[in-house]
Amino acid sequence: MSTLADPLDLAAKAFWAQHPDVRDEAFARMRAEKPVFWSGPAESDLLPPEENVNGFWSLTKHADIQFASRNPKIFSSAQGITMEDFSPEMTEIAQSFIAMDAPRHTQLRGITMDAFKPGNMRKLESWVRGHARDLIDEMAHLGSGDFVELVAEPMPGRIFGSFFGLKPEHHQETIRAAQDLLSWTDPDVTGGVEPLEHFANCVMTLRLTAAELAEERRADPGEDLMTWLVEAEWEGERMTDDEIGAFFVLLAVAANDTTRHASAGAVHAFTRFADQRALLVEDVEGRGEGAVEEVLRYVSPLLHMRRTAIQDVEVRGQQIKAGDKVVLWYCSGNRDEEVFDHPYDLDILRDNRRHQAFGGGGPHFCLGNAVARTTLKSLLSEIYTRIPDISAPEPDFLVANFINGIKHLPATWTPEAR
Repeated sequence: MSTLADPLDLAAKAFWAQHPDVRDEAFARMRAEKPVFWSGPAESDLLPPEENVNGFWSLTKHADIQFASRNPKIFSSAQGITMEDFSPEMTEIAQSFIAMDAPRHTQLRGITMDAFKPGNMRKLESWVRGHARDLIDEMAHLGSGDFVELVAEPMPGRIFGSFFGLKPEHHQETIRAAQDLLSWTDPDVTGGVEPLEHFANCVMTLRLTAAELAEERRADPGEDLMTWLVEAEWEGERMTDDEIGAFFVLLAVAANDTTRHASAGAVHAFTRFADQRALLVEDVEGRGEGAVEEVLRYVSPLLHMRRTAIQDVEVRGQQIKAGDKVVLWYCSGNRDEEVFDHPYDLDILRDNRRHQAFGGGGPHFCLGNAVARTTLKSLLSEIYTRIPDISAPEPDFLVANFINGIKHLPATWTPEAR
């Protein structure tokens, strides 16, 4: 691994190839010395150098991330939500309403909230619990294996397939596209394909599936999320086919990548902090919700979201100009010493309700947070009730600046009798 010329260079690919603990040390320095931090253009695989000219501000403190998240009239989402720039066309087809501002963001979020009404959510939660139980049934007797391959990767894939009623012939290709879409910076995932081509291929695979599913569900409704989406409306409006396609891409990634990496991160974290694993095992039911919130804080599966200033603003004495990109580092906000005591320790009994794993609040707070929490709680309950001594000390981390991920997680446990 090459040595960084500047250990705080968040724009450098080499920064994101470092161990997460090393990156945490860098963010701690920023919070202490320069909490509003300027970087040059991110080393990009998605834009040619002549177009990749915009640097960005970083917000590293919990309070500043919250401020930017809750003031959309100052900090816009409409120009993209990642540190790296996409073309406007790719932003539109891949990022759905999280890359929009009011009023269209409000309208589309309202429509999707109709699809996520309480009755539908109860059905989703039942599917989640069933898949968690089935997966642990399939692997508990083995005694060892790659936790990512056995559980973390197939779990969200199965849930997503159930949510949308994917046909067997669509399932594997669709789930693979969803799981690989955000990994354009990792050569092990792209497999020699140019990063932009890899990203575009994944997006188009998902959108083609969405178009076929939407047409089928309009003709023959079922009990699945695509049916609920094509039927959902808010103030008399429904989603267009293009909007359904973009939302399918968004939900495919949110349902797969973040859940996959949160669950793998949880098993690794409870290996590092065996005392916290013992506390959870002692009372899985009573401490499960606290464990979920603490895992989300500690793992921070989504590293950042970006905004663009649409007016001049001052943050901690630093002038940010209209048009400047501003990156909200949730992984840093979740380690802020002013908010969390001993932030580098896993503590499932702490008051962690202020974590920013789902954002800093405001109109873009994660729509799928309830499903994500249910998924993680169901998995933790099955794992630490049935194979409580599972140990996974040596993860193979994903090289990425958007998702905090684990590619492989070798694990061992006492086999469950069959």
